[in-house]
Amino acid sequence: MLLQDVLDAPELGIRLLHGDSDALTRPVLRACTTDMPDPTRYVSAGSLVFTGLVWRRTAADADLFVTLLARAGVSALAAGEALHGQVPSDVVEACVRHGIPLLSVPEEVPFSRVIEYMTGRMAGARMDRLQTGLARQRRLLTAVADGCSLDELTDRTAREFGVPAWLLTATGMPVAGADPLPDEDVDALTRTALTADRLPAEVAGGYTVLPVGSGLADRIGSWYLVVRHAGTPDAECLDAFGELAAVAALDRVRREERRRLGWEAADRTPPGGDIDCGRSPVAVVVDRAPAGTPEQRAAMRAAVQDALSGAVTTVDVAGRVVALVDGDESEVVAALRRRLGRLAPALARTRLLVGVSACGTGESVDGAVRSAAAAVAAARGDAGAVCVRAAELDSALGLFTAVPDQLRRAFAGRILGPVLEHDRRTDAGLLATLEAFLDCDGSWRRTADRLHVHLNTVRYRIGRVEALTGRDLGRIGDRLDVYLAVRALA
Repeated sequence: MLLQDVLDAPELGIRLLHGDSDALTRPVLRACTTDMPDPTRYVSAGSLVFTGLVWRRTAADADLFVTLLARAGVSALAAGEALHGQVPSDVVEACVRHGIPLLSVPEEVPFSRVIEYMTGRMAGARMDRLQTGLARQRRLLTAVADGCSLDELTDRTAREFGVPAWLLTATGMPVAGADPLPDEDVDALTRTALTADRLPAEVAGGYTVLPVGSGLADRIGSWYLVVRHAGTPDAECLDAFGELAAVAALDRVRREERRRLGWEAADRTPPGGDIDCGRSPVAVVVDRAPAGTPEQRAAMRAAVQDALSGAVTTVDVAGRVVALVDGDESEVVAALRRRLGRLAPALARTRLLVGVSACGTGESVDGAVRSAAAAVAAARGDAGAVCVRAAELDSALGLFTAVPDQLRRAFAGRILGPVLEHDRRTDAGLLATLEAFLDCDGSWRRTADRLHVHLNTVRYRIGRVEALTGRDLGRIGDRLDVYLAVRALA
């Protein structure tokens, strides 16, 4: 019920001492009574608090009492006139300062009568809402059985309440709903959906975000129902869209089952093999660091497929997602940065490293995938939870990715074979030291700091690498050979 409903009961004779028209439309969730100086333990958000003012000894007491009510988020304060003959002015002033609506309860009206009236009204309203909700659920389920699409159901519910609504994925891609939202609004909505302690949650611009399904269990893999409204949405509106969200959750489960069947078909073909995505596809490789559980890797794959409409995805032997999609590489990079970037608030200590091939006409799928994988390796040094890199064909490493895998492995084995064999026999860590040395641009001190070893240890290990490979890492040509060999092992 609303605060206005209490004032509209003539038999109660309650008067409004402070509060504007907006205050009168505040929902009242429950009633409670307290005369303790600290009411915090006895009230909750949305309550109409009744007090006989027994706690008031001096004018200063009023400000403390009302301050605590404001912190608790109560809807209003109802003060009895019995003790003082009227509500003292300091109580009125405190409510004005803190923005708490204030009601005056006549001396002859006991609080129990008001609470009994409110309880009856609330029980009736709950029964009405329950019956209305059951009828709406039956209509929704009947519509689903008749083949009504999720987009039609969303539009029907939105028109019933005169508000626009959208179904969005965690990457901000639309599933159903009204006209497309501005990217900035989608960014704010997905950020709230992924980080809010509780859902539904309010977002600036008049939006409310509701969960579709579990809500907090798997935020990256979930859908979210967004409603835009003027002012605060009423309970019936939220109930209706909550019921729509339940139907949408069932639809999402069916879609996920179809997607898994598609994955099984795609996984029968090795990444970069015979996957047909049209001419000159752009390849995308996505690595999750750390790799995570199978469920988390599946969620990453779903997010990639969601962010790239029409993409075909599979998983390589290293557990990385490989996607092939028609389009321009710059557009693919921009889409991934925006859409996968929206997942960053939910990644915690996880990183998504994304490489996009520089795909030219006539380039093989194998070459495109190698190009994207090289971009992933280059992205490891970038900052941020989601790093998207486009492959560069104007570098030695970029050109090296165009070499077939078999030749690259043979090249790496020819140069680094003795080092790998030495590490296998002695566990000396020569390869790890070499990788760190190259990443640190040949700096002895930075390499030692990164590996947490003595400077002389680094010098000794690099000396052993030079002896085993026959390469002088002080010479640019030899260092390039070794660098490319290390990258070929990645």
